Amino acid sequence: MKKTVLNFACIAFILCIIVSCEQTPIVQTAGIVLPKTSVLLNVGSKDTLKVTISPSNATNYAVTWVSSDTTVARVNADGIVTGVKHGSSTITAITVDGKYKASCIVYTLKWTKYAIANGLANNPLNCIAIDSVGSIWVGGSSVSKFDGSGWSTYLDKLGIGAIAVDKQNNKWFGTYGSGIIKFDGTNWTTYNTSNSGLTDNTINSNAIAIDLNGNVWAATSNSMSGTGVSVFNGTNWKGYNSTNGLAYNLVTSIAADAQGNKWFSTYKGVSRFDGTNWTSYTSGSINTDLVDNVTCIAIDAQGIKWFGTTVGLLKFDGTNWTTYTISNSGLICNPIVSIAIDKQGNKWIGTLAGGVTKFDGTNWTNYDYDKFIIIARGIAIDMQGNKWLATDDGVFELQD
Repeated sequence: MKKTVLNFACIAFILCIIVSCEQTPIVQTAGIVLPKTSVLLNVGSKDTLKVTISPSNATNYAVTWVSSDTTVARVNADGIVTGVKHGSSTITAITVDGKYKASCIVYTLKWTKYAIANGLANNPLNCIAIDSVGSIWVGGSSVSKFDGSGWSTYLDKLGIGAIAVDKQNNKWFGTYGSGIIKFDGTNWTTYNTSNSGLTDNTINSNAIAIDLNGNVWAATSNSMSGTGVSVFNGTNWKGYNSTNGLAYNLVTSIAADAQGNKWFSTYKGVSRFDGTNWTSYTSGSINTDLVDNVTCIAIDAQGIKWFGTTVGLLKFDGTNWTTYTISNSGLICNPIVSIAIDKQGNKWIGTLAGGVTKFDGTNWTNYDYDKFIIIARGIAIDMQGNKWLATDDGVFELQD
């Protein structure tokens, strides 16, 4: 009898083991998602891509990772992406179960910094321009030129706030107190209040422009306030101020459009001059305070004017004004201190404390240099589409 009881106990134990060891039902993978469709990554930097598998209780979470171009970006088995060189690569995660795919484009950025140690004359910098042969000119306490291989210094410690290049490849430098200096590649010519009709010897930062006819426009100031603008036609100088129709005498930026109109930004409105008539736009006439705080101007290929202001971005299509602020756009910081527009129509926006932001008309993308905030007081774009930034910490080249 004792033996029979033991047998029954063994059978019960074996049944229990069988039941407890039954395989858990397999839940098939139904899909995979990456949280981002694109990622910005600096050369040499890393980022981790994390996938979401559906359903959440799927049995097999294993994925494999593939890069479409490992010379641009590599990815390891854990989804860690490393930027290798400038360019773009598609990173794809593939589920082992079901072979479902999700992809993300990695844009690897190459930043190159030029500082005093590289031959740059000084920091900080106020302005930047690119001439017809691709040389980079920047202004700070001195002028520095980069020809692709090295830096040269000019106008040492003179104080440069603005640079413009005309169709003949002459460089025009606006100074803080020494007037305007022209360099034709060989000769230097100075224009000031004692030898020309220039209104004042101080030229406001980033406030020189060349119009369609080659006339040089410059915003001037004295020790106390703005004194309007001066224009030089190659022979004679002429001045304009608020008594002629300019919205305000302190002009912060100048741009010329394809129709020959000149646009002037001030802290009390924007003015347009067609060569005969002045038209001004103020907060009272267009119902936005942004127009009374304009710091810089850029004009795109469609003739749309873009105004950087102390509190956001302002767009004028000739009829309508559109405002972009931190509250209704991807802008992350004010004030805006520079704008440049590339061949694709992207607006590159430099802010005083938030780095550089690109606006493609729909999306906003913010750029930094290894988490270092770049204050881009001037932006220029070369023939290859590379962005050159004049900053408080030297010159930065961005290949995006």
